[in-house]
Amino acid sequence: MHPGFLWALAALAVPLWIHLSRRRRYTELPVGTLRFLNEVLKERRKRARFEEIPLLLLRLLAVALLALAFTRPFLNSREKAAESPAETVVLLDASGSVTENMKNAGLKLLLQSTQQVAEGSKLTLAQFSDEVEAITAADKWMPRAGAPTDLTRAMGWALDRLGGAGTQRAGKIVLIAHLAEGDLPPNPPRVWPPGISLEVHVLTPPSTVNAAVRNVSLLTPYIMEQMEIEAEVMLPPGADRTVTLKAEGITATQEVLEGTDRVIFKINPPRDEVRGTISVAGGDAWSADDARAFAVRWVQPRKVKLIDGDPGSTPFEGQAYFGEKALTASGAAHGKTPFQPDIVYGLSGRQGAADLSGVGAVALCGLPNLSTADARQLAQYVESGGGLMVLLDARWTRGASAVLETAGLLPSGTRPAAAATMPASADEAGPVRAITQWERTHPVLAAFDGREGGDLREMEWRDCFDIPEGDGWKALAKLDGGHALLLEKTTPTQKGRVLVLAHSLTREWTDLPRDPLFVPFVKSLFTYASRAENPASELSPRHPGLHEKRVPGLYDNAVGGTEIVAAAPGESSVVTATPEALRLAFGVPDTTIQTIIPHDDVALAAASVPWRQELWPWAVALLLVLLMVENIVATRRPTSNA
Repeated sequence: MHPGFLWALAALAVPLWIHLSRRRRYTELPVGTLRFLNEVLKERRKRARFEEIPLLLLRLLAVALLALAFTRPFLNSREKAAESPAETVVLLDASGSVTENMKNAGLKLLLQSTQQVAEGSKLTLAQFSDEVEAITAADKWMPRAGAPTDLTRAMGWALDRLGGAGTQRAGKIVLIAHLAEGDLPPNPPRVWPPGISLEVHVLTPPSTVNAAVRNVSLLTPYIMEQMEIEAEVMLPPGADRTVTLKAEGITATQEVLEGTDRVIFKINPPRDEVRGTISVAGGDAWSADDARAFAVRWVQPRKVKLIDGDPGSTPFEGQAYFGEKALTASGAAHGKTPFQPDIVYGLSGRQGAADLSGVGAVALCGLPNLSTADARQLAQYVESGGGLMVLLDARWTRGASAVLETAGLLPSGTRPAAAATMPASADEAGPVRAITQWERTHPVLAAFDGREGGDLREMEWRDCFDIPEGDGWKALAKLDGGHALLLEKTTPTQKGRVLVLAHSLTREWTDLPRDPLFVPFVKSLFTYASRAENPASELSPRHPGLHEKRVPGLYDNAVGGTEIVAAAPGESSVVTATPEALRLAFGVPDTTIQTIIPHDDVALAAASVPWRQELWPWAVALLLVLLMVENIVATRRPTSNA
């Protein structure tokens, strides 16, 4: 209880003072005789003594009950806390951080816990790693090297099982596990139910030192001069810092610098697909993460032809130039661009029509003068699945537009927004506009929703073209002036993709190439047009677990492909958390209230949830009853005698 609220009992003086200081009011009435006055006065005195004293006691008791309710008294039942649970669920850690010696120690703890289960109580054994599996006997407990730990799933499974027992008796969870710090949730995943006690037995690892290869990634997914493979390792101080790669007959070693956890291997692979292992010296109790298998493959970058029929006075000011710079920009110095752009100055020449086989997308930069044969070739290219980007600028002409419109590669009726001819400079191009409407879920624009990818509304554009929608054309983005900025042809029978951008990629109208979103926006346009999304350059590994029983390594599947089984990276950290940290992570109620020690088990007493019966609701209920009785007594009037 909270004894500080007992000071409220001083309020008992208030009804007592009111009762003693109150004066009865008299009303003067003319009477004909005083013969029966003494008898009436005697009767009134008796009734006042009978009515006012119980009324005073009721009011004093009401104030006392109100003060008592604020103290929140409760009964702490030692017998209830030590009551045998209806069911005991024992969770056994089967993750990769549990060594054979830790398992043997856990079996002894399991034997002690099962001996404490009272007669008539139900016992459930379960092992957990990535999932939870009920087992019938202790010898079925099989920790798997490299298996991850999903402690949140295991605790939730146990609580759901105890909650569905259909009984009011207490339940109990016995956790026998290696409590790694990374296994605890940042916040309690659910409210801990009352009546469920928690007994924690921590399996102490043989050492807190573990060397491991945590991850392997390909830095150059597209074919280059060399393949760069990065390994993320965990090496304790003083350990051997040599990392070895073995793949396709190649053996390479690198030294990890102090204070770093990554190393890069540069190799010349004999083929596009490379399979092998990266390993560290190890020598600790956890050998499953000393080596990590990997399988990576190079992907051909998407070829893009940038056609610039009128580059200007120098090749460094046309749309093709700025488009090429945006497409080749990596941002990570590891050749991660998925494009291989090529600038040409026409689709046909002395050698005939250009060869578009193997080209992912063609960009018409500035709408060069195209012949009917060129437009027909582009239409066939799109029909076969190729991508086309039409980038309009100040060199737009009615003639070139008509050729593309006839071929179905440009919306009919495309014209300048404010005049019969195109503006030649920024001053003539009209006011600066911003994008106000766009398809937020479209693959081209989904990344620019104002979050990590930036906000399209921050980019500046000129409203230079009036391009009508309809007839198979849909506007993906519109300026605040109402005109479409980006359109896509949406004909159902069309295999390829056609996009039209009603703005130049140069600096002739705005300073667009200097905008931070310019490079990702251009890459997004060409990624969609050339279908260069998500190249499958790396195989995602599977982790050992309750259903994946294979040891870490490389395996061939039934269809001739490769499968990887590798240790879960989280199991490499073997730093142990405390039981108190576990209770805080799962929101187990505070157990500072003194309770008995069930079966003299100190660990269980420290983790058990005591039973307590709150009394303040009863005090409030009694207070309400007293107030009703007080109201009846206070308003009661004597009946007149006949």
